[in-house]
Amino acid sequence: MTHIAAVKKDMVILEKSEFSALRNENEKLGIQVKQLRENLKDEIIKVKGHVSLDLNLERGRAKEVEAEQAKKIDYISNRIDTEVAHVRALMEANKNDVLKYMGGMIVGCLGVVLTFWRLFMT
Repeated sequence: MTHIAAVKKDMVILEKSEFSALRNENEKLGIQVKQLRENLKDEIIKVKGHVSLDLNLERGRAKEVEAEQAKKIDYISNRIDTEVAHVRALMEANKNDVLKYMGGMIVGCLGVVLTFWRLFMT
């Protein structure tokens, strides 16, 4: 019987040591899981930081491009307005010249008609 009691005692000690080993291994795995979670959180924070930085840089570039295009549009608009004003001034000058020459032609033609009328009527 003592032999059976010794075997039982050894089995209980073996079970306790196995249980203790399993508990220790479980605790180690739990610690590793916590470390992995912390590492994952850190990596996620880093990625979020990089993404937000990239987004802000892209927004800045887009604003710069928009400002540059707005400047070009303003320059072209001003140039078009200047050219239109120049063309209008030329048209007004040509209109005045046409009216001046047309008036002179009418006065000249009227003089010729009156001259012929005076020659043939007298």
